[in-house]
Amino acid sequence: MRFMARLVSLFVLMSVLNLAGAYGKVVRMYVGKLDINAASAADFTRLPGVGEVIAYRIVKEREKRGKFNQAKELQEISGISAHTFEGFKNYLCTEGGSNLKVYTDVNTITKPLLLGLPGMSEGEAQSILNYRKAKGAFVKIDDLLKVPGIDRKRFNELSEWLVVSK
Repeated sequence: MRFMARLVSLFVLMSVLNLAGAYGKVVRMYVGKLDINAASAADFTRLPGVGEVIAYRIVKEREKRGKFNQAKELQEISGISAHTFEGFKNYLCTEGGSNLKVYTDVNTITKPLLLGLPGMSEGEAQSILNYRKAKGAFVKIDDLLKVPGIDRKRFNELSEWLVVSK
């Protein structure tokens, strides 16, 4: 009997860990390109794996040397490993302006990230998280309209930042 109780406890623990793993990683979707010869440090921080320090180094290097001829030249900057570069190279260009949009999956977004969205209140963020917890994963982005407090106007604003990834 004791063996069965431990087995059930182990099964429950594994289920919880699997569930945590499913929501443990915030999923982002990148659309468009970032012009590395015109981007600001803040723009660079939107790339995966690039924080404020590396973004600052990129801008300083560009100021020192002039325009980058190829995106791969960023690998010469301290802090940008080959692995990091692989993670963002497809979102870069060297001319033509920037049109990079970064969307976050509403099924994996955390409360601090929600609160970072324009106009997001504590109550609204909690309402989204409560809905997700009670009803399960959002199937389509339009499901945000089912969240208490999200009207069509607010939905249109949020859909600029949030997606449901497949």
